[in-house]
Amino acid sequence: MTLATTATTTQPISTVTIGVDTHSQLHHAAVLDQHGLLLGDRQFTTDIAGYQELLDWAASFGIINAAGVECTGSYGAGLTRHLLAAGIEVVEVNRGHRLTRSRSGKNDAIDAEAAARKVMSGECSSPAKDTTGAVEAIRNLHLLRDSAVKSRAAALVQLRDVLVTAPTGMRERFDAKTLEGKATQARALRPDMSRLDEPEHAVKYVLRELGRRIFNLTAEINATEKHITKLVEAVAPTTIALPQVGPITVAQLLITAGQNIERFPSEAAFARLCGVAPIPVSSGKTHRMRLHRGGNRRANRAIYLVTICRLRYDPRSQAYRDRKRTQGHSSADAIRSLKRFVTRELYYPLKKDLLRLR
Repeated sequence: MTLATTATTTQPISTVTIGVDTHSQLHHAAVLDQHGLLLGDRQFTTDIAGYQELLDWAASFGIINAAGVECTGSYGAGLTRHLLAAGIEVVEVNRGHRLTRSRSGKNDAIDAEAAARKVMSGECSSPAKDTTGAVEAIRNLHLLRDSAVKSRAAALVQLRDVLVTAPTGMRERFDAKTLEGKATQARALRPDMSRLDEPEHAVKYVLRELGRRIFNLTAEINATEKHITKLVEAVAPTTIALPQVGPITVAQLLITAGQNIERFPSEAAFARLCGVAPIPVSSGKTHRMRLHRGGNRRANRAIYLVTICRLRYDPRSQAYRDRKRTQGHSSADAIRSLKRFVTRELYYPLKKDLLRLR
């Protein structure tokens, strides 16, 4: 009697990396294996069905290791949320380098493959922002306030310009000291609607409508700021308690950091994102540092406003500025150093508040 033996062989499990070039209507995805070999690329629609189809297609090649997605905060936000809900690690991928595009060309397939290779090489390793919590709600409210502020500023400028060319007798009636006060006076005008062919009544009508627009936008801004303040106080009570740090400033910093602040390995990385990391600019006999001009400019502006307010009201900041001046530095040098200190002081309370939400 002979014994038959059967040999079993195990097939190694393949892991794959996804790269996605995002657009408003279609996403282009590419899949690479663990050796960097391109396994395929396809386009998918930007809806739930398309997201699930992309996920199923990529999973057919092997176990998904990670996904590199461009524009996770805009075009790729929906896909990012879908992948995170499925337990896939999503890495935020920056736009391709200009030198790379000039060498390899540019199309959706090339960009998607490049996104996957950036994840595999470690060039891009920052997790995508979490857009499923209170910080995303704050971002939307902040966006509404920003647009209203810009519209009100434009309306105030138009009001001023119309008053410059208004008939002399009418212009003298607007004796308020500020443009906001003049807008309030303009709301009380009563043009004759049957005589709009006359410049005087046409100007009255324009001024009244601009005054009403400014009033309505101001009411919208105030109402939105109340909602933002309420949310910020609930999300970041430690940060908003810092001196000269208001709710709009904290809202901008929350938006910049994202709800998953663990994306930043250190406060130095957060400072780099905010554009307040020092870099050397020495040459010849000069030895000095400056803040690099990259990063999120809105966050940079928020930190600058905190710094300027502290130079006016905070004795510690005033003493530091005076000490820098006695050492031969300029006020601008002192402000640059203070911005870096303010960023460090803001980072740790911000991190504490956001980790509390996890």
